[in-house]
Amino acid sequence: MPPCLCPKRRSAGQAKAAETQKKYGLSYRLILLLIFITVVCFLFHSQTRPGQAISDIPARVEIQLLCGDGFAEHLSGEVCDPGDPPLIPPDVGTTTCADFIDIFGDPYQSGDLTCNSDCTDYSTFPCYTCGNNHKESAEECDGFDLGGLSCTNLGYISGTLLCTAGCRFNTSDCVAAEEQGGTPGGGSSGGSAGGTTGFQPGAQTEYETKVVMRGKSYPNSDVHVLADGKVIGIVTSDAKADFYFETSETPPGVVSFGIWSEDRAGLKSTLLTLTLRVISRAVTTISGVYISPTIDIDKKSVRQGEDIKIHGQTVPATAVLVQINSQQQFVEQTNSQDNGDWELVFNTAPLEEDFHMAKAQFQIAVEGNVVKSGFSRAASFYVGRVGGEAVCPNGDLNGDGRVNLTDFSILLYYWGTDNACADQNQNGVVDLVDFSIMMYYWTG
Repeated sequence: MPPCLCPKRRSAGQAKAAETQKKYGLSYRLILLLIFITVVCFLFHSQTRPGQAISDIPARVEIQLLCGDGFAEHLSGEVCDPGDPPLIPPDVGTTTCADFIDIFGDPYQSGDLTCNSDCTDYSTFPCYTCGNNHKESAEECDGFDLGGLSCTNLGYISGTLLCTAGCRFNTSDCVAAEEQGGTPGGGSSGGSAGGTTGFQPGAQTEYETKVVMRGKSYPNSDVHVLADGKVIGIVTSDAKADFYFETSETPPGVVSFGIWSEDRAGLKSTLLTLTLRVISRAVTTISGVYISPTIDIDKKSVRQGEDIKIHGQTVPATAVLVQINSQQQFVEQTNSQDNGDWELVFNTAPLEEDFHMAKAQFQIAVEGNVVKSGFSRAASFYVGRVGGEAVCPNGDLNGDGRVNLTDFSILLYYWGTDNACADQNQNGVVDLVDFSIMMYYWTG
């Protein structure tokens, strides 16, 4: 008997499995695709994180230290620094009052050594030795040495002024005037003498804690400056792309600065970050802050051998180096125009069929040396062996003028097929390249 050619009856379990696959098959593919997208995005961002270009930035930090900032700069001739008590303690190193001698040739026994207001030498004004019968500046008296004062100098009418073992005045034997109700201290000198307990800093010039930045961006563009993630100022560069920024509102300490700009086409630069210590009562100048060029590509998918135009904006009249990553790295040079615009037409014939990335940096001559900026963000594109004009261009598969989840669901529905609308690069199959093109034009 010939074998039966009738369709086999499926068991209840097989029918249920088929129904489940039909119902959830699209969700399975969606989950797998989203996982793949997440991995691709992670790898891409790991290659283009903002801090990557910092090592190429020729930024220089100069600190103009001032006497009174609490730091003894011995290389600049400062012996010590008086600081600004109580907020900024003096810097006298390991030197103490015991390293200096009194008029009798003996080391001082007490006191906190400080520094002269001009940072040229130590000040022994607060140093003293109580009990040597010689009144030092920090003492009210010492033994029989009352500094030429008496009870009457302290506002009393008579009596004998004495000195305690702690080198402070003892007014117990002083007689107060009856009209004052026995309250001493009516004289002006009493408060002065009684309050002399140690070194009192004289009037010193106040210096600001200031940060200054100088660098290059794009002509007539806004440069955003952040400190620890908070915007502290926006300045506009001039026609030559030079910008200058200063602030006195940054507190002393370790600060992470971020600088970025946007060109007139709306393309943003990478975030240039620089972490440094802001010194109190000093001017910290950061020069050579060069913001990387902006970059874009006119096509996200091309046939092998077609030209692509890579373009952006940077400092006017400078050399722009464009790196194109492939199995062999290509470095092409072009020049920016007087308005900062630059472009490079590159033929993709030597590139293999795959995804590729391009990034750019500019170089200029500074004080006889050639310096380079950091790299721009990476702009990706795909090179294929076949291709053509898309039936539904720019990822808008339903023609509503937006590229969003609706278009993505249509793309996913035709995934792996040759649908002419979803096949953005017209290579005969709806795949990751078409998804990449859609993401480029994504509006949400």
